[in-house]
Amino acid sequence: MPGLNGMEFLRKIKDQNRFVRTILMTAFEIDNILFQEYTKMKIINGFLQKPIGLHDLIIEVNTQLDSYEVQKKYPS
Repeated sequence: MPGLNGMEFLRKIKDQNRFVRTILMTAFEIDNILFQEYTKMKIINGFLQKPIGLHDLIIEVNTQLDSYEVQKKYPS
């Protein structure tokens, strides 16, 4: 998405729908303070560092799907 980095994109997505689960996947260094803030605010729900193994991706996606179902059932 031109003009947006991944972190900004995640925030826009969460602003549109708070129930959407997000997984940040990057090979780059990220701003630790911003990462902690976004995690605390539940903008980032999961994180994977590239290179990503297929097994790790499957586990993370399943974790987020389970969390989504719980969140829909018991919204905070």
